[in-house]
Amino acid sequence: MTRRKKALTSLDIEPHNPTGRQVMIKWMVWLIVWTAIAFLIFVMLILVAWVISWALNAGDSWATISPLLPVILLIIAFIGTFIGNLILAGVFNLVYTTKYYDMRKMFTISLLLNILLFIFFIPLYFIFAGQVTVLFLVLWLHILLTIYLCYSGIEITTNPNYAASSMIGSAWGFAVAVFIFAMMYKILNTNVGSQVNILMSLPPVLWYLFIPLFQTIREKLYYKFYSLWNNFLYIPSLNEVMVDAEDNSEINIDL
Repeated sequence: MTRRKKALTSLDIEPHNPTGRQVMIKWMVWLIVWTAIAFLIFVMLILVAWVISWALNAGDSWATISPLLPVILLIIAFIGTFIGNLILAGVFNLVYTTKYYDMRKMFTISLLLNILLFIFFIPLYFIFAGQVTVLFLVLWLHILLTIYLCYSGIEITTNPNYAASSMIGSAWGFAVAVFIFAMMYKILNTNVGSQVNILMSLPPVLWYLFIPLFQTIREKLYYKFYSLWNNFLYIPSLNEVMVDAEDNSEINIDL
């Protein structure tokens, strides 16, 4: 075996290949997380139901909509997504110790992305504070992007060599969840308080379910390609790039 092959053998990282038992455990984790977050959001909605009901009855009149509504929705989105991502990372750290081994890194990534998106969405909540329907769309977009980016961030930092592959798998789940949510949005009436509560609880259910699910399916499928010596989405580390550069510099071409 050449020096290059020996170096690549020691540096190349095998993609994650979850077993059937691990997939089933992930299903249980997702069930726990989205049930807990949906319940948390439902409880928060009960506590602020008078503000939401006031806004719905007021229509799009800024004069009669409570100025507390955008603040309440902003806090609901931040608390719900942060607790959900924290639970997800904590359970994965306990169950999948070989892959999700660095709880501090996952917590930092989740907190940082939650704070950045929180700051980014603050102006949007107040810009559309006088338009109730648009304000709820901003809330759902906030929850959607936070869950997607935090989960993707955890996957990428866990194994950066397969960052592209992780993003593709998460994007599949993201697209399916958006499609289902769009269908539910068309079916449910946003002018009815009870149906608004369902729509507000639906994003964490869909995104915490479909994003990890499709990301795991992607892992299983991609490992099949890897087994056939086709590792097309692998991102080499700096050490591997340096090994290739050294080998290229040692090649002598005889004319």
